[in-house]
Amino acid sequence: MALKTIIDNLDDVPEVLKAEYTEIDGKYVLDLEGIDGHPSVVNLKTAHERQKQANRTMQSELTAARARLEGLPDDFDADAFEALQQQAEGKPPQKTEEQVAQVRQQLEKKHSAELTKKDQRIAVLEGAVTKATIEDGISKALDEAGVDPAFKPGAMALLRSKGAVKLVEEDGQFKAQVETDMGPMPLANYVKDWSGSDEGKIYVKKATGGDALGGQGNRFTDNPWDSSNGKKPNLTKQQQIIQENPAKARQMAQAAGITPTW
Repeated sequence: MALKTIIDNLDDVPEVLKAEYTEIDGKYVLDLEGIDGHPSVVNLKTAHERQKQANRTMQSELTAARARLEGLPDDFDADAFEALQQQAEGKPPQKTEEQVAQVRQQLEKKHSAELTKKDQRIAVLEGAVTKATIEDGISKALDEAGVDPAFKPGAMALLRSKGAVKLVEEDGQFKAQVETDMGPMPLANYVKDWSGSDEGKIYVKKATGGDALGGQGNRFTDNPWDSSNGKKPNLTKQQQIIQENPAKARQMAQAAGITPTW
């Protein structure tokens, strides 16, 4: 059995493992050693720190360049200054005021473009990490809730379509949570509650043994949209259910991973 990193209480934790949890802000957090040395964490942290350092360097360079250029007095004569400097060095003056302005523009354009490119790269990386974390979180939560593997793609699509799942950072840790009418809720808790609702029950794996009907028996044993394991969708049955009970038809289609269009 995999250990959960954060739980509300120790009721379901074996006695020998309770000492491995520490209470923090009303939650019980699993004490982990060596997590910073995990290859995935090391790579991500290294790339992130390298990116931040590069951004700081470019920002410093841009700020310094602007300070040098914008700190000039209003009556500063670039041509006169250049001429005096060249004369002091025994060289003829070369740059004109127009050339100075051109250099300034080139420097600002170069640094601004590089910063924009870096910001866009960071946004892409953060988006990929967020998507992967949320997808993995939904998948694990559905498994823990006992969702039937055949209906799992449909359940994931339905939960994603609600658009309330997001990634948040707390004390340097990232986790997925869901915005509800009652406030934010951990993703695992939300999926567990959803799997027990009328909408979610149809996705839960059919019970076996003494409860073969899965409690109230509210499961789809014959889904005309189901194409898993070589099954062929029953178009005639689909149309019949759509006409008789559109809501149920939509639920059955979603359970089979199909997006309803009616």
